Amino acid sequence: MISHLVEVPVQNATASMFYDFMIAPTSARYRAWWPGEHLDFNIVKRGAKNHLGDVVFMDEYLGSKNRRLTGFAVIVRAKRPNHIVWQMKKAGLRLPIFVSLRLKDTPNGVIVKHEVRIGYRSLGTALDPLIRLYFNKSYQHALEVHCKKEWPMLAKYLEREASEQRA
Repeated sequence: MISHLVEVPVQNATASMFYDFMIAPTSARYRAWWPGEHLDFNIVKRGAKNHLGDVVFMDEYLGSKNRRLTGFAVIVRAKRPNHIVWQMKKAGLRLPIFVSLRLKDTPNGVIVKHEVRIGYRSLGTALDPLIRLYFNKSYQHALEVHCKKEWPMLAKYLEREASEQRA
C-alpha cells in the first residue's frame, strides 16, 4: 500500500468550517475557492443523512494542466467535524484509492491532514510498483504543493464568503 500524507496548519479557520464545506460541496463554491485550478466538486447521488454513501464528482488540476485529479468517489467515513474519507470509484466499482481529510482544531486555527492511500495490503503490495508508475514522486510533489496552497486559500475564501453574507 502506498500512502502520502500532507499536513498543513491553517490560521483563522476551524475544523467545522472546513468539514462543512468539504462534506457538502457545490461546484460554484469549489471553483470560487481556487479559480482555474478547481474545476468541479459536487454531490451526484445522496447517501445517508450524515452524508455516508454520498457519491461525489471531483475534478481539479494539480499545479499544471498536465496533472489532473478527476473522478467519482463515495464517502465511506464522515465524522463531524474531524474526519472525512472518500473512496474513489470507476465504472461503478470501488477502487483501492482513499482520500482522507483529518481536521484538528488548535489555539491558532486548524491542522489539516490530507492523506492519499492507494493499493492493497499483504499480497496486493506486489502491485505497488505498477501504482508508482502513475503516483510517482513527481505527482506526490505536485499534490503536496497543491495542498499547501489550497488549505490556507480555503480559510481566506470562507472568511470572504462569511463577510459578504454579513454585509
